[in-house]
Amino acid sequence: MATASQGSERPSYAELETLVAELSAQNTALRDRIAEQDAAIEELTRRVNRDSRNSSQSPSQDQPKSRAERRREARAKLKELSKAKRKPGGQPGHEGKHRQMAGPEQVNRRTEHLPESCSCGRRFDGSEKRVGDPVIHQQWELPPISPLIFQYDLHRLQCPCCGKPRLAELPQGASWSAFAPRLEAHIATLAGVFRLSRRQVRQVVQEVFGCPISLGAVDATIMRMSAILKDPWEALRDYIQKAQLVHADETSWRLQGAQQYLWLAASALAACFRIDPARSQAAAKELLGEQFGGFVVSDRYVGYHFLDVLQQQLCWAHIIRQLTEVSQRKRTPGKLGKQLLKLAREVITTHHRYLQDGHDLDWLRQQLRPLRERIRQLLEQGTRGRHEKTANFCQGLLDEFDALWTFCEVENINIPLTNNAAERALRHAVIMRRIQLGTQSEHGNRWVERILSVRETLRLQDRRVLDYLIRAATATRHGQPVPSILPAGP
Repeated sequence: MATASQGSERPSYAELETLVAELSAQNTALRDRIAEQDAAIEELTRRVNRDSRNSSQSPSQDQPKSRAERRREARAKLKELSKAKRKPGGQPGHEGKHRQMAGPEQVNRRTEHLPESCSCGRRFDGSEKRVGDPVIHQQWELPPISPLIFQYDLHRLQCPCCGKPRLAELPQGASWSAFAPRLEAHIATLAGVFRLSRRQVRQVVQEVFGCPISLGAVDATIMRMSAILKDPWEALRDYIQKAQLVHADETSWRLQGAQQYLWLAASALAACFRIDPARSQAAAKELLGEQFGGFVVSDRYVGYHFLDVLQQQLCWAHIIRQLTEVSQRKRTPGKLGKQLLKLAREVITTHHRYLQDGHDLDWLRQQLRPLRERIRQLLEQGTRGRHEKTANFCQGLLDEFDALWTFCEVENINIPLTNNAAERALRHAVIMRRIQLGTQSEHGNRWVERILSVRETLRLQDRRVLDYLIRAATATRHGQPVPSILPAGP
């Protein structure tokens, strides 16, 4: 840095100019450094405070709470319940659920019982008058499980013409597999529906079913069932690509430890899963089809941007989590986030009133018009702010603004505000990934795609997975087409 001349001489004008310029440069560099540090601190704070309320992170990944925090939350919840004067459990007027009584044709053993004596001391001999109908109590029990073993003695006969021996063939419906269709369907159900590992499946089959089996045989059975489900999976994919409305989402997957992605597209009565090496627009096109003509509810992932913006409905629950994160920022960005968050919750409340009170779509549009305009104004205001992340977020929402309101613009199709249906469908797969640690081969990927698609589709249709797998395996053994899994009707 330049210094003043020694002694009593005053610095020249040029020296002062140089000094001021250097100080100004140092000041600018210092401000830039402080700004960088502030941005770094803000990013680190955001990561530390990241949880399921302000991001797409699942609640299971939230930081564990201390004992004091749990106590505070419990006291607050108790206080809230006391204000509402609402006791835990079923509320007055709630229709309870009871096990349905088995019909007479289902009862395996029925016995009658009479009281032995009265409180007055009189002993009954059975000749007394019976009063009213008997109280019926049914108890369910499992029979002893013992596998059925079918043995086929295949004889050889010598041909009297050529002298060659000829071995008998297995009858129709039998195969060279050691396991029949019902047992194979149970193994597939344990692995795909109950999410058991191969070792756990082996343990259940041996200990519960009483059938000796190796790990290799478990895997071979699962792969045979995977091949059976190939046609149903392709039918589900074609059905989804022609659907009017689907929920789409994706989550991470592991193939031999390497990063993969599990994609989902689900309609009201069908679902299709697909594993792809990439989380990209090309993968979304493979699942939905390049010419998809319906509407897609999603979480704002750019992979769906090959669709027209008016074909998309952005998930408002996802938007609220993002706005919660913005509202936790300091100063002006935080104030803007709080305002937007309040308006977003009013949108949800208005839509609930629309559904509960049975209003028409014109009423909904009219109620949402001022909210819609105010949200646009605040987003435009945010784009002019100095906070870069907030400005980029606001600009991104403005670019997709029409996709926020598809639910109130489309007639004759009830488009939900949230993508909760897809998140519910993915939950089973996420738990499977944690238990089974992904897959080890492309064949394993195909099995996961197919069993998850079949399981979720049957859940949406309120059908039993085991029953379908038994029918599918039996049909294949008899050389018949696999039963359709597609929903009945148009």
